[in-house]
Amino acid sequence: MGESKGRHELKHFINYADILQLRLRLPYVASIDKNAIDSKGYRVRSLYFDNYNDKVLREKIDGVNEREKFRLRLYNDDTSFIKLEKKSKKNGISYKESTILTESECRDLINGDIELLKQKTDPK
Repeated sequence: MGESKGRHELKHFINYADILQLRLRLPYVASIDKNAIDSKGYRVRSLYFDNYNDKVLREKIDGVNEREKFRLRLYNDDTSFIKLEKKSKKNGISYKESTILTESECRDLINGDIELLKQKTDPK
C-alpha cells in the first residue's frame, strides 16, 4: 500500500448555526470536490474491520498511542473504484496507506482471503 506523510487530525463538534455559516463562507475559500456528482457532494460507504474482541474500538476508546484500523471505501456506489485503507496513529500523528481493489478482490477480502494483499503492487 502507498504510504502518506503523517498529519495531525483535529476533530470537533459544530452546531447547526456553525453549519449555516460554513455553507455561506466556504465557497469563497474552497472549491467543490472534483469527485462530487452534484452540488451536494458524493455518497461514501465504508466497511471497517475489527476482530471478535473489538480490539480496534477498544484501543480508540482507551486512547492507545499506537494503533491501526482497516476499512474498505466505495464512492457513489461505483464498484470500479474501491479503496482498501489502513489508517494508523502514533504519538498523535495520523498516517494513511491505500490501494485500489477490484470488486472481485473486495469480495475475496470480505470472505477472509487475505492472500491477495501480499500480491498488491499498486500503491495509491
